[in-house]
Amino acid sequence: MRHEDRIVRRSRYLSPMEVVLRSIAPEFDIFNNGREWAPEVDITEDADSIQIRTEIPGMKREEIDIDIANGVLSIKGEKKEEKSEEGKTWHRREVRYGSFSRSFTLPADVKSNESKASYEDGVLTIVLPKEEKALHRRIEIEE
Repeated sequence: MRHEDRIVRRSRYLSPMEVVLRSIAPEFDIFNNGREWAPEVDITEDADSIQIRTEIPGMKREEIDIDIANGVLSIKGEKKEEKSEEGKTWHRREVRYGSFSRSFTLPADVKSNESKASYEDGVLTIVLPKEEKALHRRIEIEE
């Protein structure tokens, strides 16, 4: 077994079948041929909003779609593969390409019309303000 077949990819180990397929037929490598990939996401929440952050380097703003419907946030896009040039030999190919789609059930009701997204240096950040009914408020007891 080669060293690179034992490494962790995307927070999981390769299955025994994936190791076998990679060793006998590299074209079955699901990580490098764009057959499966999804950007990893951080989701945080504070008293006023939910924040989503994901790294999607090498894409343009126009190539990313963000939707909210029925309490579900969806992020979709396609990272185009660089065309290989004639006469070049690839020694390693680890950058992932292809379509991706991620959907998340939001932990609270949000004001979708006030939501904001920014994309800078390959990092997509989405801020979703919470609805008034989802905000945590302390209620004082009257005397």
